[in-house]
Amino acid sequence: MEENEKAVAAMRQFLEALGLDLQALGMEKTPHRVAQAFGEFFSGLRENPDDEWQAPIATQSDGLVVVRNIRFHSMCEHHLLPFFGSVHVAYYPKNGTIAGFGHFVRAVDILARRPQLQERMTDDLCQSICRGLDPEGVLIIVKATHLCLTMRDRMAIDSNIVTTASSGCLKEGTAAYDQAWKLLMEEKKDG
Repeated sequence: MEENEKAVAAMRQFLEALGLDLQALGMEKTPHRVAQAFGEFFSGLRENPDDEWQAPIATQSDGLVVVRNIRFHSMCEHHLLPFFGSVHVAYYPKNGTIAGFGHFVRAVDILARRPQLQERMTDDLCQSICRGLDPEGVLIIVKATHLCLTMRDRMAIDSNIVTTASSGCLKEGTAAYDQAWKLLMEEKKDG
């Protein structure tokens, strides 16, 4: 990835403003590394999750489709610290229109690779699936740990945040929503 010299200079200035002597600490290359890393972390700004639904698959399926435990890492836009967790997707296809499971993983990755709010990421994924597949209904559940909370408040070390977005026949308050929620949040049982 091409290095952004403006970002490198700004990072150097930021670190020095915090009182760090980059040369004395052996951190001369840190501004370059940070600029390159953030270029990767925010690569989703140059991509559109809607592109993942360009080649839907025609089937006879009309049952609930569930994709669980899509892992992600993102950056909180408030503090530029990581948050990470799992995305769970449930949807009812309309007229048998589905997408390959990898498309859901890539759509999550695109949205996660942006300065982000978990609530927005949850809603944006729901809306993207609705635009791309026009399903009967969608339910998205995102569960994440935010370092901006756990690093700054030692009482929150085990906390996590859960957000949801839903549409159509999977709107909150419906029996279908309750069924999908149960399938998405069901814990794995060994035995």
